Amino acid sequence: MNNLINGNKGNITISNRAILKIAGKAIQEAEEVKALMEGKTKRKNRDDFYKAIDLEINGGELAVHIFPIFVLGTPLHQLAQLLQQKIKSSLEILTGLKVSQVNVTVVGIIPEPN
Repeated sequence: MNNLINGNKGNITISNRAILKIAGKAIQEAEEVKALMEGKTKRKNRDDFYKAIDLEINGGELAVHIFPIFVLGTPLHQLAQLLQQKIKSSLEILTGLKVSQVNVTVVGIIPEPN
């Protein structure tokens, strides 16, 4: 599925893959994210984070769902809020599309390295 923006000089289409890559890049910037879960698959390779992002499009608005595994150290709610802000702002700035939700479900933590 592609996302259509009606421009003054024609239509602009942004593929779901492009949207997912932008969201994945925003997640990569957070060093505390060690993996994303995609069903039962754990994506540890940061370049593949985009593959583990769920994207919904409803009425021209985007909803993003991620399932991260964090390094324990920073409060989990703060990390989740940071990811929400990064993903939302990256997508809205780079695509011009509205992001209605960024849902973060923390599915795991690993101990902070010594």
